Amino acid sequence: MYVIPSQDIAGHCLHAFTQLVPASRAAFYCVDRQLQAHDFSLHGMSGEMHRDYLDNYRQFDPLQPRNYVSSDLAVVPLGLAMARQPIRDSHRYRHFLQRYDVVDVVEVFAHWGSRPQAAISLLRTAEQGVFTSEQLTQLAALQALLQLAVANLPPQDDSLSSLTPKERQIALLLRQGVSNKELARELDVGLPTVKTHLINLFRKTGVSNRTELVSSLFL
Repeated sequence: MYVIPSQDIAGHCLHAFTQLVPASRAAFYCVDRQLQAHDFSLHGMSGEMHRDYLDNYRQFDPLQPRNYVSSDLAVVPLGLAMARQPIRDSHRYRHFLQRYDVVDVVEVFAHWGSRPQAAISLLRTAEQGVFTSEQLTQLAALQALLQLAVANLPPQDDSLSSLTPKERQIALLLRQGVSNKELARELDVGLPTVKTHLINLFRKTGVSNRTELVSSLFL
């Protein structure tokens, strides 16, 4: 059976959702067995904003997949999510959103069994305003299509399950054949830090170079 590549699924889903329910920025991502978001596909969102989120604010995000295990919620507005976490964390996350002129966020989850398998995050700026109740109803209808699309995602690779999100990001970039300089730019770190990351990753996976790492994890 032919399996649609995950990037194709992400692109089609982002296009459909943002055409029907306009959003200034959006992201499609998969969810691993540790309930961490990974393999992000971005729409209208800068790399700077995305890195800032991953490095400094993800832990304060009330819409993280880990908060919606065994939940019947599939379309989660920001206000509802914030009401379910400590106020100080909500304030920190709101600060992040304000830095990028975001006034509202909605997360749409696709579940496999009792846990989220993938999701789309939709963000709106002050110019667009908050999502209306009618638009939330539209997203609830679209969620069924997301659920069907995610059913075509390739199975998750157990070889990546022992890696941290940062290590997984590096491994996936190495599979694309990026150089150390490109890694440094993507991770927003210096070359010495990239080399340290690589050494630690090689040691953790029991390999000695990039080629062996890619073969071990992906072939």
